[in-house]
Order: sequence, then C-alpha cells, then structure tokens
Amino acid sequence: MELENLKKKFIVGDDVLKARLEPIVTKALNHCVIDTTGQVHINNKHLSAKQQVMLTLAARAVAAQLDASIGPDVPIAEIAKSTGLPENQIRARINDAVKEKFARSSKRGSYEANPHKVESFLDSLPSGE
Repeated sequence: MELENLKKKFIVGDDVLKARLEPIVTKALNHCVIDTTGQVHINNKHLSAKQQVMLTLAARAVAAQLDASIGPDVPIAEIAKSTGLPENQIRARINDAVKEKFARSSKRGSYEANPHKVESFLDSLPSGE
C-alpha cells in the first residue's frame, strides 16, 4: 500500500475520533450521567467504592472529549460529591487506581483517568439496576 493511503487511514479528523466515542458514551450511560458543570451522577447502585471512584474519573475523561468546557481532572472533593464516600476512603481507592495505572494525579488533590483504560473499565462493570 502506498504511503499516502496509509497516511489517510492513520491520520483522521476529529469527526472520526468522536464517532469512536459513541460506544464508550453508551456504556457509560448505563452507570452514570454528567451535568453541564461536570458533576458526575452515578445511577448504578451495584458498584463498589473503588468502581464509583473510577467511574467518576472515567465519566469526566469522556465528557472532556465531548465538551471542551469540562476538564478531565477531578478534585477529591468532587469525587466525594459524586460518590457520597468520605474523602479518606476516596484517597485509598484513588491510590489503588493509580497503582493499577487507571488514573494519574493531574495536580495536587486532583486526578484523571488514563483515556486508553476507560473503555475496558466500563466493560468490566456489572450491569445497572
């Protein structure tokens, strides 16, 4: 195959990348929604504390791809608001997610999901109510 054809297949426009997000958003909708301020609202009551924390980070990562006004980094206080978990428990679950390379610290007290880990995480979640 000639180099120009390979280039066209490999380097794609924004519309192609956003089309890839459709199945990820559909998977996330089974577990949560996010409002225009970036607040994640979890509707799957069958999730563990760790899964809730990771879902909050995953949802924000996806929302950041869809809307530039929503950032991918989530402060611990926002995770607490989304999950209802105490901050000390969130810190422990965040540490687990960082060790598993699902998340990283974007700045002091804020975390974001590694985008390439989001879809497989969503696939691993138990079905909602």
